[in-house]
Amino acid sequence: MSLESEARLFFEQHYNCAQSVFGVYAERMGMDLETAFRIATPFGGGMGHNGQVCGAVSGGLMAIGLARGIAAYDEDKKYACYDLAVRFQDSFTELHGDLTCPGLLGLDIGIEEELAQVREEGLFQSLCPVFVGDAARMVGEVLGMEG
Repeated sequence: MSLESEARLFFEQHYNCAQSVFGVYAERMGMDLETAFRIATPFGGGMGHNGQVCGAVSGGLMAIGLARGIAAYDEDKKYACYDLAVRFQDSFTELHGDLTCPGLLGLDIGIEEELAQVREEGLFQSLCPVFVGDAARMVGEVLGMEG
């Protein structure tokens, strides 16, 4: 199963966007899925359903950190990880035009009335799986883990 398909499957199983992207990579890198899902939970819906940075992007950044982050100071490795994060974010923005939920959905889910409109229009079901799948694929591209 492709990274993109696996992430979309998690999302279809009601994991949030951050969990869906991060979960795909966590298992491949030796982290148990339960821990990964717990860590990624508050990043869904643009940081706690507050409509900030898209959870798919946050999940992707967490995956990049898990793969190439540092646990002891190493300036070169730290900035190499930052470079991968920028490449991922630039790719996502180039394809979708924004990194935030309001910019991607056209409505601010941090505002109750607009959240209701997003739900009424089914945008979580029609747009978010695309963002989740694309983020998972793009992380694989920057990490050289395509598949």
